[in-house]
Amino acid sequence: MFDEDKLRAFGRLVVKLQQREDLTREEVREAYRQIWRNEQPELHQGAFIAALRAKGESQAELTGVVEAFQDEWRLWFPHTVRSPEPPLSIAGVGMDALKTVNVSSGAAVLAAACGLYVHKPGAPALTGVSGAADMFAHWGVDLDAPGEAQVKSTETCRLGFTSVVGRAFMTSGFARVISQIRIGSSFHIGGPLVRHVGERHKIAGVPEPRLVRIVCEVMRDLGYERALVPCAESTAHPGRYLDEIGNVGPTHVAELLPGGEIREYKIRPEDAGLREAPFEAIASRGTAEENARVLARALAGKLEGPIVDVLLLNAAASLKLMGKADSLTAGVDQARRAIQEGRAIAQLRALIEAQNPEPARGRAKLETFLVD
Repeated sequence: MFDEDKLRAFGRLVVKLQQREDLTREEVREAYRQIWRNEQPELHQGAFIAALRAKGESQAELTGVVEAFQDEWRLWFPHTVRSPEPPLSIAGVGMDALKTVNVSSGAAVLAAACGLYVHKPGAPALTGVSGAADMFAHWGVDLDAPGEAQVKSTETCRLGFTSVVGRAFMTSGFARVISQIRIGSSFHIGGPLVRHVGERHKIAGVPEPRLVRIVCEVMRDLGYERALVPCAESTAHPGRYLDEIGNVGPTHVAELLPGGEIREYKIRPEDAGLREAPFEAIASRGTAEENARVLARALAGKLEGPIVDVLLLNAAASLKLMGKADSLTAGVDQARRAIQEGRAIAQLRALIEAQNPEPARGRAKLETFLVD
């Protein structure tokens, strides 16, 4: 049985959102806590989730969402990366109108191959053909590897992957909600902003320009030291966006600098010495397996063209953010060499070796994508 007073109080929050009134950070955090704990009827939970997204999240509301998600996350994943250099997290929110071949997954591998310590959180497909969890699973990474192994992999081979639907989270509140929902929501935006392994450096792509600065401000509130929040548009598809740095038109960016300043600007492909490409050249393939194959072959140097270019561009931004490249052009050159010299695909193999309880099985899955 549900408590009548709590039902009415929660209902009043939904009504405020329907009337386009903002909630406080604390109200949203408590509302999502009740959702994770299943303390409200599912009709109430769905109404709140839909109403907040429909209104459009304020900075305070989105911060409350992330804090609620992080509170739940730490109950099930109390692990921290302690690498020789600060780790970078790379995530895409999803919910973008233009779906690509999971650029953030390939960029994370490539950035690690260039010497960064990278932790990649990811979920399965929720609003598209495939998500990061689908990519890494097809590549042979064990999504159910213990959290300790995921963190150790980041520390020892520079790359670790954590799936939000791995075995450790199966009874968590957010896993229950994610399993039931196939629409974009505020927690899809907030989840990737969580400091999953204690990291203070992150690139988090968003699905619409309105969120670029808001999300960057939220990350500052959450204690991040450096952050990059991109949203790319396609020249040929005005009004539709990608949640990453794109080579199909200009990318709107908000960057969190040391000391808390936020700088906004645009990145264009030519800024990194690359050519603009049509969106269709980097668009999602028909299945998750096809996306995994094309990305694996790009990382292995068996592919040329726009898909490789967009991976280079996103890896270059990672290197620049972390102080490993003076410019995007220099970062692109570093990333291109990592592919040409075989270090990118070697990095993916190293992840399987470091993180999987049974690496041989994972290696075999990856190699099927690399056979000519």
